[in-house]
Amino acid sequence: MRIDDFIAEIKERKDLQEVVHHERIPPRAAVVAEPVKPLSKEVREALERLGIKSLYDHQAAGIDMIRAGLNTVVMTPTASGKSLIYNIPVVESLLEDPDTRALYLFPLKGLEQDQLKAFRELTSGMEFHGRGTVKTKGRKSFVPSFSEIYDGDTTAYRRKKIRETPPAVVLTNPDMLHMAINAFHPKWERFFRNLKFVIIDEVHTYRGVFGSHVAHVLRRLRRIARLYGSDPVFVACSATIANPGELTRMLTGLKFEVIEKSGAPEGRKNFIFINPMPETSPYTIATKLFVSSVRAGLKTIAFTKARKITELMHSWVKDGSPDLSSSISSYRAGFLPEERREIEKKLFSGELSGVISTSALELGVDIGGLDVCVLVGYPGTISSTWQRSGRVGRSGRDSLIVMVGMTDALDQYFMRHPADFFRRNAEAAVLDSENRPILKSHLLCAASETNLRGTDEVYDIPRSLPALEELEREGKLRHWLKGDIWYPRKRLPQMEVSIREAGETYSIVKEDGVLLGESSSARVLYDLHPGAVYLHKGMQYRVAKLDMAERKVYCRAANDIYYYTRPISNEESEIISVDQTSRLNGTTVHLGTVRITERVIGYRKKHIHNDRNLGEFPLELPPSVFTTMGIWMKVDSVILAEIKKKGYSAGGSLHAVEHSAIAALPLFALCDRVDLGGVSYEFNTEMQSAAIFIYDGHEGGVGLTRRGFECIKEWFGATVRLMRECPCEVACPSCTQDPKCGNNNEPLDKRGAVMILKKWLQAT
Repeated sequence: MRIDDFIAEIKERKDLQEVVHHERIPPRAAVVAEPVKPLSKEVREALERLGIKSLYDHQAAGIDMIRAGLNTVVMTPTASGKSLIYNIPVVESLLEDPDTRALYLFPLKGLEQDQLKAFRELTSGMEFHGRGTVKTKGRKSFVPSFSEIYDGDTTAYRRKKIRETPPAVVLTNPDMLHMAINAFHPKWERFFRNLKFVIIDEVHTYRGVFGSHVAHVLRRLRRIARLYGSDPVFVACSATIANPGELTRMLTGLKFEVIEKSGAPEGRKNFIFINPMPETSPYTIATKLFVSSVRAGLKTIAFTKARKITELMHSWVKDGSPDLSSSISSYRAGFLPEERREIEKKLFSGELSGVISTSALELGVDIGGLDVCVLVGYPGTISSTWQRSGRVGRSGRDSLIVMVGMTDALDQYFMRHPADFFRRNAEAAVLDSENRPILKSHLLCAASETNLRGTDEVYDIPRSLPALEELEREGKLRHWLKGDIWYPRKRLPQMEVSIREAGETYSIVKEDGVLLGESSSARVLYDLHPGAVYLHKGMQYRVAKLDMAERKVYCRAANDIYYYTRPISNEESEIISVDQTSRLNGTTVHLGTVRITERVIGYRKKHIHNDRNLGEFPLELPPSVFTTMGIWMKVDSVILAEIKKKGYSAGGSLHAVEHSAIAALPLFALCDRVDLGGVSYEFNTEMQSAAIFIYDGHEGGVGLTRRGFECIKEWFGATVRLMRECPCEVACPSCTQDPKCGNNNEPLDKRGAVMILKKWLQAT
């Protein structure tokens, strides 16, 4: 079925509810150009073999910049040929100097495989001094070629051979760079002495905790390169974000040139917003759309916002349309690597017609040509929405993106103002390279790789002095005063630093010991407590035991569960220090360090289909205590008195400000509301008044509330609009209710919340 015919069907079907907006984005023709210096004969012939007759203008501009030795970040849409921008200069350099070395970094192993294939296709047939597979004593012995993957899936034998004979191009991920390359750099001396290029793909993924870690991994890489006399050019590629130049500078400490205008062609895009009636589940609508699209012969991807919903939709499709079972699959983080690779392979080959995924398939793994993208709820940011919708309509084909509105605040805001979605710029990606716990762990790693000196060329030692002195007091570093040198007391501290999470990884296993998946420690108490329901590939499991000492979650299969679970929690805050203040009318906003104590004290069972509360069950779990960055404000007793006089709830008004502000911050920072936390008090003993706290939900903070503090008036202005434009009277999921609220969203009163924020936003 043609895309236009399928759209007509959607608009006519009453069971798919009301289409509130249809945006037609016209196709765009390619804009081609040539680099200032013509491509070499070998590269031109290689491109012709791949069917590439010309370069887009953004590709030509990027190649010129990299050739000139400029650090370059390219921010253009999915499938706009970004990889050629760095592959061509690398290949040209190799042809001129076979000793050239390049390091390619990808956030996912699937991307490594994709890009290895692309690089080898480009260089196929080129003469690179005879590297390859040779016969030794009647058997084949591995000899690294000009491009090899070096990651956790590479065998120990191959890793040893790669270190001994470094390939021209090593493809890896930040984890391996941190643990296996930086940490053992003497074994990579030949590679580092000739390192000319560092490629950082999908750079927008390096934000928050992960990005804060990677910022230091890259600084350590720069120190090691300098140790061996090299000064590589950094090239980064990014999806659409507000601050590509700033992000790459925060990640590397270097200045970047930015390319953000694409010359690639784009097919016609149709973007439809569907807003289900309040009594209708958006998941039901999305599932019907997914099934109808697959049955129409259109290759389809559906993106959900949670693992549970991914698995629920997958099971609903299998139960309701068993004939489609073999041609669809779910896909999410937590699957084992071999499971993910198999699904990607089947999608690319066309064996699968549809996939239901979390954000795990948002990145640019090549999964072939897709036609329809169903967004089960607003993804949380403009950037993620365009990244996910960019998975369909490649090679200039027409495509359809359908966003099914949830009851969340931002979903409903854009359902009411669809034109604002298409006018709005992407959000800023943020990280915090000065996050104290992360900084300390990487200073220790850096000192073990090559001793830190007061004149370090990468780290600002005077600025880092408090962290260094803490490490010295903890007995982890020694300071030789005479030489002003810091050196570690213990070898290989890298082995104790996880860069993906702020905590440990938990294994999720069946009672017979079979591994189902993994979870971060940050979510295990909330999502995998005893009694919690866990879904995996359409199967239901009940958590039987949480072993925190062994970091294991034991599950028991249970196929008769008609409910899901939601944790009950509470939070307490303690102010540690104030960094900055900003005056609003009637209050002062403080930015600084807070200590948060979170406790999961029980859980609720909620009916899968109607969300009815089926009971509450107590839990005895240890508290989670962490220090982070946050903002906080006093709420004047005068405004609270006015709120009470009108008959509104004072506690509900404070709670509503907290919730709606958390919901609105993703309009300005590349994050999800689950990355943030908050707590409100009718009386806070530290401040001796009513108060509201909003904080980064990660140890040490990752720059989210700092970003909010920087645009406080715009942030709080958007918060007011979310509440005022919602048609509800007091509170609802579209403005103030938070699905993760540990207090079951009680009490909430947006009327008083609007009064508080309007008072603060008056002329200052």
